[in-house]
Amino acid sequence: MQHLDLWAAACPTGTRARVLLAGLVLGLCGAAAAAPEISTIPVEVANGRELADLSLAELMSIEVTTVSRRAQPLRESAAAVFVVTGEELRRAGVRTLADALRFVPGLQVRRTSAQGYAVTSRGFSGDKLEVLLDGRSVYTPLTSTVFWDTLDTYLPDIDRIEVIRGPGATLWGANAMNGVINIVTRDARSSSGTEVRLGGGNEERAYGALRSVEKLGDDGALRLFAKSQERGPSVNADGDDSWDGNSLQRAGFRYDGTPAPSQGLQLSGDVYHGRARANGFQGNGAPLRTHSESRGGFLQGAWSTHTASGNEWQVDGSYTGYELSYPTVFEERRHSGELGLQNQIALDGQTIVWGGGARVSTDKTGGAPLLLFFDPESRSLQKYNVYAQDQIRLGEGGELTLGSKFEHNSITGFEIQPGARLGWVLTPGVFTWGSVSRAVRTPNRLDSDVLIFCSFSALTNPPCTQGESTRLGNPELKSEKLIAYETGVRYWNDSFSVELAAFYNDYTDLRSTESGTAPFGTFDNKLEGHGYGGELTAAWTPLSWLGLQAFYGLLKIDVTPAADSIDQRSEASIEGGSPQQSAGLRVSVRPLSQLNVEGFLRYVDRLPAVNVPEYTELNLRTGWRVLPNLELALVGENLLNSSHPEASVTVELQRSVFLDLIWTLE
Repeated sequence: MQHLDLWAAACPTGTRARVLLAGLVLGLCGAAAAAPEISTIPVEVANGRELADLSLAELMSIEVTTVSRRAQPLRESAAAVFVVTGEELRRAGVRTLADALRFVPGLQVRRTSAQGYAVTSRGFSGDKLEVLLDGRSVYTPLTSTVFWDTLDTYLPDIDRIEVIRGPGATLWGANAMNGVINIVTRDARSSSGTEVRLGGGNEERAYGALRSVEKLGDDGALRLFAKSQERGPSVNADGDDSWDGNSLQRAGFRYDGTPAPSQGLQLSGDVYHGRARANGFQGNGAPLRTHSESRGGFLQGAWSTHTASGNEWQVDGSYTGYELSYPTVFEERRHSGELGLQNQIALDGQTIVWGGGARVSTDKTGGAPLLLFFDPESRSLQKYNVYAQDQIRLGEGGELTLGSKFEHNSITGFEIQPGARLGWVLTPGVFTWGSVSRAVRTPNRLDSDVLIFCSFSALTNPPCTQGESTRLGNPELKSEKLIAYETGVRYWNDSFSVELAAFYNDYTDLRSTESGTAPFGTFDNKLEGHGYGGELTAAWTPLSWLGLQAFYGLLKIDVTPAADSIDQRSEASIEGGSPQQSAGLRVSVRPLSQLNVEGFLRYVDRLPAVNVPEYTELNLRTGWRVLPNLELALVGENLLNSSHPEASVTVELQRSVFLDLIWTLE
């Protein structure tokens, strides 16, 4: 499962390192020109129409909220932001949220098992990425990573996925170091009727879902869903069963309504239960085939009000609870609560957004003889923050954004994360931007509190004698720090768009592994490094029934240990742990109104740190609307290879074919 990231953190190929110091202002010059008069399009409106009916200029006018915590058109967002719409996910036949992120340039998505994923942005590891579901943070403070095998929703209800490549810490805080992913679900009032989905295949063994929407009153709606799925195992290099694969059941709801004029109310929640095949250890170190269990849920609410003058208030809160057990390896029970307040003030020539919040997360972990355990066994972590941002109009074509987030956490205390962005409309259809910002990744429970129990003779070079334990975590570990510089330009017209983004990231106080028996040693902050590269994205609709989208990403990472560091593994692990080049081509063909074909060809460079070779793969989906309320789809994944590894040479993903049936009732 994805939970094996904990084990990876203690092993050579999983040794991870981190980030750097401060940042403030940037100037960017450009000849001012009048901004083009193109009205913005709420994305739920776009999703209500066929994508082929929208010009690229209209798609560039879709509103996004993640960049500045307020709605603004994609075309004028001063960041490397990419949007995947819900309609694109439906047409591509995507089955998981992690697979949906393969469409995003600059993100690295690797399957670690049949159901587990590792997702990173611009290199390093997944603990430098903030992931949100409708604005609710979903990473665990245990490892600062996301359990992608259990993060799920009813995918056809996704409105869009907004991805910022690069820091978003000025507004989203610690962990938003290399990127922010915000998964936004549809307003319940934009859906109607009942939908049934059934399907299965050789890898996606079986799945079924039921979604229904009920209108409540004049301006309210309640959406309910339930789904179940079973995924088959991957194989090892010899073609044998890797003893993975899982089943997952989930049910949830979302309510949207207007309790009073100029007010909005949203409530949502879900519960889930998962079971997966897992590899553990017996007391003598021999392999043990067992099963892991996970269950949990969340409840979330938001209330907002706005005035005609542009003044807006929002209050939101959430509770998340889950427990998971990986026999002989580790276990975790967690309860988290968040509360936030935000105010937007529209003034003459500027817009101010400010707010604050608090998060309290309490866990309980198991002790020895689990392989990985934590001291203290139970801990409550608190985080409090305030932030402010001012977007200032410069003439008719420019906008300067200044802001900072101020946080206090239980481990490192006070952190400040300022940033500045400058965007400029050079000519109608041409927008350029530049930014500089500071971000941090605060230590998690793994960094500060983890121990390893030497009960398994199977450990290579065990760091302690049989029946004893040794501490890897360092309670004195500092935050990893980053100063990030970015610039970019985008061009669009009705049938063609292109964007080029370039970045340079300067990291300090990255986590290293010092003292002790390699690869086990106490963590410290004795690495520094930098990453640089860029992404080129283009889209073209030469015909009304044909759409093309392509991207290319280049990434280079250099890491240097401090003079007094004895860490001999992290440098190679980090530098060779992300692909230097990646590319993708998506093709959408709709020869008939009842028929559409989607293809996604992708190339991923090799990973020398784990000996994974480069690969090229192809996914295809053909959808046929047999009746106005019935669609059949045939989906093929990984069609170019019978099997191939993505994250480890011991796990290979197989060619997959499955059939989808979608039946809608009004």
